[in-house]
Amino acid sequence: MMVKFFTRRSDYLMLMFTVGYVVAFAGNAFLQANFEFLYYILLMVGLIYLAVSLNRHLHLAFFIIVNLSLLGFLHLLGGNLYLGGIRLYDYYFINGVIRYDNLIHAYGTFIATLTLYSLLVDFIDERVRHNYFLFYLMLVLMAIGIGTIVELIELFAVVFLGATEQVGDYFNNALDLLFNTLGSMLACTVLYLYRSRPHPFQLTLAYDKPRQNH
Repeated sequence: MMVKFFTRRSDYLMLMFTVGYVVAFAGNAFLQANFEFLYYILLMVGLIYLAVSLNRHLHLAFFIIVNLSLLGFLHLLGGNLYLGGIRLYDYYFINGVIRYDNLIHAYGTFIATLTLYSLLVDFIDERVRHNYFLFYLMLVLMAIGIGTIVELIELFAVVFLGATEQVGDYFNNALDLLFNTLGSMLACTVLYLYRSRPHPFQLTLAYDKPRQNH
């Protein structure tokens, strides 16, 4: 009971942190008349409301809640922070190869895949769960589908808000999809290694109900 009490308290702290940075970035976007990011922030508010509502029933693990909040923060930071006059989303960590944007896409689908696993593992037929290729292929395809929805959201920003320069061209879109796939595949690799080997500690993806051994 004590663990659950502090875990739920931590959930509320993460909610306050998330609402705090959303309000701060919304104020900054409003002052700069950055309608593209006001659009993204409005969508984030809807996602936060949805996540809080669903979490009352699904009880996502604190690990996932933290990473979903961190993902939102890093996304908004990428569009508002400039390093040497270069927007963080356009900043290359490896010149001409890997940008901040690529890493966020990989990280986003990595966390999305773990979230999907947490939500679905108890409802998937045992025969499918033990068919590692099929089970992880399903997770990858679903995570890529979420990534495609994100690309459609960016398309609306291009069409209605003139965000062509910020969103990028066809090649950038293709790279987004590539890193989405890589992030999801990495998550499946982590899940496979975790599920197939003994561990000295127990990692739970949901705190309110014990997982069965698969």
